[in-house]
Amino acid sequence: MNRKLAAWFLFFLSLILSLSGLIFVYTGAYFFSLSKGVSPYLYVIKQGIALMIGVLLALIVNTKFNYRKIARKKFLWFIYLFANLLLISVLIFGREINNSKSWIVVGGISFQPAELAKVLVIIFVSGYIQYKYYQIKDNWAYFLGFMFLAFLPVLLILAEGDLGSAMILSIVIFAVLFITGFDAKYILTPVSAGAVLFVLAVVTAPYRLARIKMLLDPKEYFQTSGKYSSYQLVQAFVAFAKGGLFGMGIGQGVQSKFLFLTFAFSDFMFAHIAEETGVIGALAVILSFFLFLYFGLSIADRSDELVGRSMALGLTLYIFLQAMVHIGVNLGLLPTTGITLPFMSLGGSSLIGCFLAVGLLMNIARLLPGESKVGVKLDGRGRFA
Repeated sequence: MNRKLAAWFLFFLSLILSLSGLIFVYTGAYFFSLSKGVSPYLYVIKQGIALMIGVLLALIVNTKFNYRKIARKKFLWFIYLFANLLLISVLIFGREINNSKSWIVVGGISFQPAELAKVLVIIFVSGYIQYKYYQIKDNWAYFLGFMFLAFLPVLLILAEGDLGSAMILSIVIFAVLFITGFDAKYILTPVSAGAVLFVLAVVTAPYRLARIKMLLDPKEYFQTSGKYSSYQLVQAFVAFAKGGLFGMGIGQGVQSKFLFLTFAFSDFMFAHIAEETGVIGALAVILSFFLFLYFGLSIADRSDELVGRSMALGLTLYIFLQAMVHIGVNLGLLPTTGITLPFMSLGGSSLIGCFLAVGLLMNIARLLPGESKVGVKLDGRGRFA
């Protein structure tokens, strides 16, 4: 696959999703904004500003940076410490919203540090494996030390109450380890750690256990508010039903208009899109993220070094898995987690973090070798020419 084609396809696909997201943020938040006594353009303006910052950041990272230099030893520890300081600052100064202490508010502007920290952790894990590969592979104690470093940010995210992000980052770490060719015991360790963290997170927070039970019987927990309410989930089902095949039309969604689906512009963006554009629009969104996965993995596959391959895989899965979890929650296949739809849901921190990932993927693709370094060419039958 042409490396430039893959890079710019990812960029323009991300841009199209984001511009479409602006439309649905506006339609989903319009009446919610009026109910709060603020301008109906407030949220879309904020999202638009974040989009401009994200696009500019992606282009700068693509053209002015070199992922190999970013992943060098002297930068890795700075990146790692900065990511952990961001997460610790949330625990100290953060504000709790919807059972999750994930936001820092400065001058009326809220910021979610975990969105940037997740990208930084992926960079760290990829670079660390590159430079300490044989120590990790041959020394069990060294591997356990690496696991502690990799999962410390996961624990900090979990301490914020953000179980969804913690699980996604754990899966990404597992996937990066999987492609390195480590023995099964190495691969099973992060899986086991993730399973233990998940169980602990559920048993220590009754509302999470209730969210799991909601999937089995939403009617039992149907109430208009509270930690143990399936109200939003049921309203999402209604949105899918009303959308039908072709949808009710842009701006004609009833669930957001009458505030039945309160978080139509964030946690339940996919259900809102399905109501206004129908099955056709919903499938288009799903197809877009699978295309993102394909081109992202193509870049990883083309990389001739471990750090580029690991980073491309991790960043691609970070966005793709977040999309699939969001869609799964909206369809009632997964417990409610508060994970937004990448590029489309309201959330400046998430949008900027996603475009940072896109910029790095473009940078990896740009620096891929154009041809085989040894100049070997094959004929049409796969034989040496």
